[in-house]
Amino acid sequence: MKYDLNNKTNKFAQRTLLAFSSSLMELLETKEFEKITVGEICDVCNYPRATFYNYFDDSFDLLNYCWIAMMQDIRVDDYPDMVPEERVYILFDRIYDYFDLYRERLKKIMVNNSPSGALVMSCSLFVKQQTSRIMLDCPYGNVHPVPHELMAEHYSNTIQLMIEWCFLRNKIKSKEEADRYLRYLLENTKGV
Repeated sequence: MKYDLNNKTNKFAQRTLLAFSSSLMELLETKEFEKITVGEICDVCNYPRATFYNYFDDSFDLLNYCWIAMMQDIRVDDYPDMVPEERVYILFDRIYDYFDLYRERLKKIMVNNSPSGALVMSCSLFVKQQTSRIMLDCPYGNVHPVPHELMAEHYSNTIQLMIEWCFLRNKIKSKEEADRYLRYLLENTKGV
């Protein structure tokens, strides 16, 4: 991404980033991600292509920004204050609540985007990487008889799989059911 998100973002940049990301989400409700052009994104938000390229390299770069914004909305950066043993459940609940908030939009987006397409694969990979990073930073000590990195990957894969089952495959119908399944899957690995 050309725009450095580590710098303080001024109101113009915030408005511009929001316009591009909102336009992409709007287009995704009617079209497959791979078929959306930069020109279409610019037409929807009424910004010139030059402005788009001041911020992003291409539509994949914009999509990555959308995932970054999503994780900021989920408030993943306050994970150090969470109780380590409950961190995975709190993180899952936050991700679930975020996706649930946009459930109707997701349904529309999924009509045009395959679960094996670039959009879903990009989102799944990003969620998995971010949850893995959070779990890696979690001090568990010697609670598990397997390497810490393996446990972090296991937790992040399980969270990603549960989100996919809830929102992409529509196999889990309630948050209570999802929480119950997640706890079963994770707690039955403690003695491994």
